[in-house]
Amino acid sequence: MKRVALIVVVVALLGGGVYWMYERGQGRDIPSSPPAGAPKAGTCYKVDADGVKAALPWVGDPVDCAGAHTVELFYVGQVGKDLLHRLDDAKGDDVKITQALLYAQARRACLVQGPLFLAGGWHEARVQIVASWVKPATDGFFGCGVAEVTGPTGDQFAAHEGTLKGALAQDSPLAIACVQRSGDLLRYVGCSETHDGEYSGVYTITPPEAPFDEAAVKSATAKGCTTVGLKYLGLPENGSREDLAPGSAGPKTASDWLGSDQAFACYLMSPKPLKATVRGIGSAPLPLA
Repeated sequence: MKRVALIVVVVALLGGGVYWMYERGQGRDIPSSPPAGAPKAGTCYKVDADGVKAALPWVGDPVDCAGAHTVELFYVGQVGKDLLHRLDDAKGDDVKITQALLYAQARRACLVQGPLFLAGGWHEARVQIVASWVKPATDGFFGCGVAEVTGPTGDQFAAHEGTLKGALAQDSPLAIACVQRSGDLLRYVGCSETHDGEYSGVYTITPPEAPFDEAAVKSATAKGCTTVGLKYLGLPENGSREDLAPGSAGPKTASDWLGSDQAFACYLMSPKPLKATVRGIGSAPLPLA
């Protein structure tokens, strides 16, 4: 498998990182309970990928989770009050630094709670975890939500009915199979359909909370997903496959890396359309469409 340039698709945790209401107030009494009217876990919304970038409650009334919706809140928490007080007193560059640390706490909490709610690893499924502040953001409350998405970039949400609690237990219908190019984007499809790539596994960069270095992340992901892909094909680690290239989806910018779990979904990409899975084919010919 040729180690060529990665197909870069970014799966970002969306949400309150673009929203922050800043107030001063050294030593203020920060509440320990969410404000009145704040949505609770189990609340569902019809909102798109841009809508979750705002603070909660999102535009539009909550809807019945049994009916069609796009995002389900599964956890509401609060970041550390020590950092909130630090933000109150911050000046200059320390304001942005502290805001980043706070949002990293919120995102990390959502990534911890997400697999517990879904009963499985979300990187292996057609879902996206989102984290958004609850108004007023200066009190540090945040909500974690899960959305079904149409492709690895998480740029479009798909409507579905019913809760996603436990949705990834055992053989989930939400499991990623293959992807097909649609313009500049990739969309999830079944491997029995014509497709351009296939999900091969997850690669996680270590150690946890490693500092972001774009070149190092790109290099590590290319090598890691190459190894994951070779194993998926049934080839040894020193094997190769010139007609397939590694691709990945994950946090490849400094902002996406912040608070992430440093995990990347790996793909095997083909320059020619495929019509069946490549799992375990070894060095046999590709199933070209």
